[in-house]
Amino acid sequence: MQKFLIVLQYACLAFGIYLIYSVGMQLYRQDFELMELVADVGTILICIDLAVFLFTSKAKNGISMEEYAKQLETAPSKLVYVTRKLGHLGILLIITSWIVPMING
Repeated sequence: MQKFLIVLQYACLAFGIYLIYSVGMQLYRQDFELMELVADVGTILICIDLAVFLFTSKAKNGISMEEYAKQLETAPSKLVYVTRKLGHLGILLIITSWIVPMING
């Protein structure tokens, strides 16, 4: 299971880098649709959030309820807090890219 999580973490990073390249090329060539670009940026933010989450949650296989409760009581690190907020922004961007064409159409 641990190997799968590492592969998933690197896959998220690779997909995020690919999307950054794709968005950069679309902006450079100026052949993009705005809502597709917004959705791609949202996906990049979610990929970063997921990769940081997988990197910081390398825990043991079994965890008791007491240990889990202690983890919930402690505040997350600043990096985890910021990437969570970026992930939420990414979700909002993707939802916006779906809703705006429905309203305009």
